Amino acid sequence: MSTISSSSVDGLVSGLQTSSIISSLIAVDSATQTRLKSSVSSTQLKITAYQSVSSKMLAVQEAATKLQAATAWTPTKATSSDKSVAVSTTEAASAGSVSFSVTGVAAGRTVTSAIFNSKAADKGAELTSALGGSPLDVVRSDGKFVTITPSSGDLEAVAKAVNDAADLGIKAVAIRVGDGQYRLQITSTKTGASEGDFKIVPSVGGNASTGRDGKLREVGFDAQDFADLNVQDVTRTGGTGYTASSSKDASILLATGDPMTSPTNTFSDIIAGLSFTVSAESPFKADAPTEREKATVSVAPNSAAVAASMKALVDAANAALDDVALQSRAASVSADGSVTGGGTLRGDPALRSLRSQIIEAVTGNITATGINTSAASFGVESTRDGKLVFKEGSFLAAYEKDPTGLKDLVAKRSTTVVDGKTVVADDGKDGIATRLRNVVDQAIGRKEDTAIGLKALDGTITQIITNQNISIADLKNRIADWDVKLKDKQAYYQKYYGALEVQLGKLQSQSSWLAGQLSNLGS
Repeated sequence: MSTISSSSVDGLVSGLQTSSIISSLIAVDSATQTRLKSSVSSTQLKITAYQSVSSKMLAVQEAATKLQAATAWTPTKATSSDKSVAVSTTEAASAGSVSFSVTGVAAGRTVTSAIFNSKAADKGAELTSALGGSPLDVVRSDGKFVTITPSSGDLEAVAKAVNDAADLGIKAVAIRVGDGQYRLQITSTKTGASEGDFKIVPSVGGNASTGRDGKLREVGFDAQDFADLNVQDVTRTGGTGYTASSSKDASILLATGDPMTSPTNTFSDIIAGLSFTVSAESPFKADAPTEREKATVSVAPNSAAVAASMKALVDAANAALDDVALQSRAASVSADGSVTGGGTLRGDPALRSLRSQIIEAVTGNITATGINTSAASFGVESTRDGKLVFKEGSFLAAYEKDPTGLKDLVAKRSTTVVDGKTVVADDGKDGIATRLRNVVDQAIGRKEDTAIGLKALDGTITQIITNQNISIADLKNRIADWDVKLKDKQAYYQKYYGALEVQLGKLQSQSSWLAGQLSNLGS
């Protein structure tokens, strides 16, 4: 908003404080704009309050939606008898257990060079000789060649060239093993007998059977084929100074006697929805040196997770009730009629209705199972001060007794079939989570769900916020219009008082002239 300046030169002839007069007049004329600005501030406070309530209701919506999902009522918890076996489950996990021995962990191939007395370039000849020449070719696990050309023959340059190569599947590092002594270690980035394998061959180039000079490279290297390719692998030959560990799959032996392998250390779906990751081989039994210890992983129902979801819904509903009470709390009226201490939305009918609907959704009779009951039967009750309490013990007892019936009391959405399409029945048989979800949907809106006949809905609070924002935009436009009006009024006042000074000046001159004439007549 622009600022109206009322500065001017005070009356030189009249002696009037013109600037003060204009400021006072502008202040009177600005009263309407001041009221508009105050309306913007108070409306913005209301929007903030509505947004606070809306955010709390969104948390209720999310908690209720989670409980409406079928998987929320069949959660499982996986355990392992061995700390070297980590377990996890998906929502589709089935209860059960399996025992096994870990006979091997997955690994990628690692090759380590002989000791070099220096990393420096002056040892390049020694290094390239041990590596089989430079540049090098790496045969990936898929049989493709990748050529490595170090910038020099020292270990750091070779390691950098390996690590900079794209899609190579190996990493290299120069390791100091003593004073001025180093080894080059090259390791696969993948595990598994196939995926984790690689070979280093001596400058084969594009031809699998010959070197870059067109001749077979046989001197100093064995001729064992790799992946049916007639190449010589320097990492297989002790004469090059390399030592190597082979790539391998992880392996387990089930208690049934069936062996299983995995290219990684993770085994999935031996029990539906269960995965476990091994990190060490099972030790051999002390009393049977040829037999390994067994680990057991189990999947069991997790009723505590269901109770936690129910508690989350009750907590979210209480947070919403608290915020509704805070924003709509009554004000105190003092003897002089001033109002203090009230909520920003005190007396708001939409919030009064919302509070009642939340309480009723939880405490009203439930007929989802065909029998009239209440949420108190499974540990959800209201208090005198209008809050909700959750009794976990009562809930777990109801869950253990009849999980399907409890699911209906909490999460059932009553539907029917109309013209071959499933639609919401609205017959009063919904569970309390569904009833709360319906209250929230009416308040803050929902997306369309054609599967059960729910159309997109604009919530009442959301619409109020939208209308308030429209109102603010209109108020700001009117405030801007008043900036122009006040600027014009200031110009008018300045022109008016300027003209007044001119007229007073003329009158003063005429008065002086007349006074002079009268003085002359008397002389």
